[in-house]
Amino acid sequence: MADAVLAARSAFERLHPTLRHAIVHELGWRSLRPVQDLAIHAILDGNNVVVLAPTAGGKTEASIFPVLSEILSSRGGDDDTTDEQVRVLYVCPIRALLNNQEDRLHGYAGMVGLRSFKWHGDVGASQKKQFKREPTSILMITPESLEVMLMSDRTDTASLFRHLHAVIVDEIHAFAADDRGAHLVSILERLNRFCERDLQRIGLSATVGNPEKIGEWLQGSSQRSFALVDPPKPAAERDIHVELYDDLDDAAREAGRQGSGNKSLVFVESRAEAERTAAAMSGPGVAAPLQRELQVFVHHSAVSRGDRQLAEQQFTTGENTAIVCTSTMELGIDVGDLDLVMQLNAPSSVASLLQRMGRTGRRPGTRSNYGFFCLNAETLLQAIALVRLMNRGWVEDVEPVASAAHILAHQILALSLQSGGVSRHRVLEQVAPAYAFRDISSDDAQLLIDTMLERRILYESGGLLSLGDEGERRYGRRNFFELYAVFSAPTVMRVLYRRTEVGTVQSIFVRSCLDQDDGLLFRLGGRSWAVTHVDFEKSIVQVVKAERGRVPSWLGYPAMLSFEICQEMKRTLADDDVPPWVGQSGTRELRLLRRSYEGLVEEGVAPIEVASGSHQWHTFAGGSINRLLASAMEDLGAGKWTAGNLTLKTTKPVATAVVSDALRRLGDHDWDQQARRLVARSSHIQVSKFQPCLPEELETRLMVERLTDRRGAARFIGRHGVPVSR
Repeated sequence: MADAVLAARSAFERLHPTLRHAIVHELGWRSLRPVQDLAIHAILDGNNVVVLAPTAGGKTEASIFPVLSEILSSRGGDDDTTDEQVRVLYVCPIRALLNNQEDRLHGYAGMVGLRSFKWHGDVGASQKKQFKREPTSILMITPESLEVMLMSDRTDTASLFRHLHAVIVDEIHAFAADDRGAHLVSILERLNRFCERDLQRIGLSATVGNPEKIGEWLQGSSQRSFALVDPPKPAAERDIHVELYDDLDDAAREAGRQGSGNKSLVFVESRAEAERTAAAMSGPGVAAPLQRELQVFVHHSAVSRGDRQLAEQQFTTGENTAIVCTSTMELGIDVGDLDLVMQLNAPSSVASLLQRMGRTGRRPGTRSNYGFFCLNAETLLQAIALVRLMNRGWVEDVEPVASAAHILAHQILALSLQSGGVSRHRVLEQVAPAYAFRDISSDDAQLLIDTMLERRILYESGGLLSLGDEGERRYGRRNFFELYAVFSAPTVMRVLYRRTEVGTVQSIFVRSCLDQDDGLLFRLGGRSWAVTHVDFEKSIVQVVKAERGRVPSWLGYPAMLSFEICQEMKRTLADDDVPPWVGQSGTRELRLLRRSYEGLVEEGVAPIEVASGSHQWHTFAGGSINRLLASAMEDLGAGKWTAGNLTLKTTKPVATAVVSDALRRLGDHDWDQQARRLVARSSHIQVSKFQPCLPEELETRLMVERLTDRRGAARFIGRHGVPVSR
């Protein structure tokens, strides 16, 4: 009977009376959203939970209200004191998102007499000391800052986190498939050892293809049940437009004209494109006559924190403003209601498109407004394919890593510093339940430790592991700064205008430009700068304002498209209809593309075109599969091949009989061995700064997973058989 009565209670009625009063009288709410109703029940029932909702869909409140209720209900219990203790971690992937959420979480905590604190690298030391003296109920933090706290001998983490009972991971889809996610779930296992209870895990996410997998990844050692909160969503109201432009300047000027009088985001796929686009958008002839000049800001990782925050603040209150940004604005940073989102070329996934599109259409009675400004035929085709997939409700799965030996190496080093030495047999005890190490055996772990000892990265004495000479040299610089984060960044130099930091440029760019006759001029943060002094030892570039400047080159990797997106591009070419949201220039180009691909895009066929001894294989299989196919063709004696997302091409003429023979032999090919051969030839590529810790076999496994798709290549050959020459 009691269970039936409890089940009949509304989610709102289950909240603590103090919180209910605050929601009604301070927030003025008269009802909860469906996602909040469902999440409150799931969290108060004690489950680990993944909450799915679009940007501004109420996920934050869905998670924070029930945990605040739990804190209020537990105060005065046997394990409590009158002072606040850290009860909840709110983890974000980037500092900007923490900054953006700070006022909201502080307000929600404050309305029920509790406090929150934001901890990351930009927060002052005095504030952090005050927090350690007087902890707050909610701690907002990044995984890297959590690592700093765990490794620091100035923080009593065991005492600080003794009362911790829940962790909320915002934008969890941004963690789950990469090294930072593997790092995060490792830290959660280490924290769980300090807690006096099974740590409740709550993930907040946009739409993903396999949310249950994210729940499994987050679960770790927790024995709690899992609940997915994914309420029905109303049909999306969207205005989409895809058009082709002659060049970047042409596209940017049109984006500026459409943005005039509005509030808009303009997404680009690189920092260099951001700088060039911002310059063209604010150039002469953009705004209509008698219209105020559009305010254009630049937002990417090389722009200074101060300038990024200024852009966010002015954008929030402005009306005739645009931010040209990379993926730094893709996550849930709240910059208010937008009129439109524009995209130069196309993102590399449907998930990114949904995140970006979700920035508009948030006001009642409005629709999402998203425009693609494509610069070439391939990105036009890519944009159309992404929209078609999105309209069918398809979105990518997230595939968490289950054999992250390089992250295990990182954790061994971190644990040795955290504990002043750690037994090799205690390492796996502390982190093994993390999903990231599911496929790493105890023998693998001991081999890893032996290798790190042999290479003097570790040192063992009295049964305890600590940093060895080589470990100190590689990872001990700047007070072990290299151990706080799991990723490496290229060497950068700070750009200073007087005493104000403008942003950063890579040192390789500075060195390459020093011999130019007109001096070193470049654009950064949407402005032009002239270099007056370079100090390589201190990594500082002093600048003054300039009239013009080139765009810096930032090192990066080209986007690798998935098999599914490339196959949709093929289906788009095979169709006859033109979507109504494709513009005139885009329509003409799409029709030209379809004529040029006639006979090459039939279902179940991946033909090879032969012309003057050169061969082009139209696989539409995606970059990872094509890279492996190209490697196999070379090893089978069919000449040198280059691989893109849609095709493979011979670099020099080769006899068709030789190519045909190699193709026939692909049917029985050993793709595992092929992947290993490809990796062996790619030894110059480093995918992790902890790669030097790995024994050969574990390093090969890492590289194979990162650089190839063995199962995808085998499936592709199995489905398509021997290609037909055309």
